[in-house]
Amino acid sequence: MFSAFFAIVAVLIVGVIVAMVVVIARNAAKLGRQNRLNRASPLSQSLATVVDKREEVSGSSSRYGGQTSTTYYATFELPSGQRLELAVSGPTSGQLVVGDTGQLTWQGTWFRGFGRQSLR
Repeated sequence: MFSAFFAIVAVLIVGVIVAMVVVIARNAAKLGRQNRLNRASPLSQSLATVVDKREEVSGSSSRYGGQTSTTYYATFELPSGQRLELAVSGPTSGQLVVGDTGQLTWQGTWFRGFGRQSLR
């Protein structure tokens, strides 16, 4: 009885570990593909307007602490009406204001910069 229970628990633990390795490998491959596509993409520039900003908090918390990370996104609208949502750094997100217009630079899905137009 005890050995059967032990075997079932061992199989479940091994199954969970294998599933975790598969998920991690799949995510790493997806990230690698996206990075290759971004590197191969041309550096693009266009006049754009900041139309939205958002934050995505991920991680875990527990009674004894936890670890979280925040990813910041900004949505830009080009003169053609096309919208691009790009991940930006925290300080960049803090400097962007919805309604700002300026020169957006991006490469694939990578944000490269935003030069705000000054009002005159």
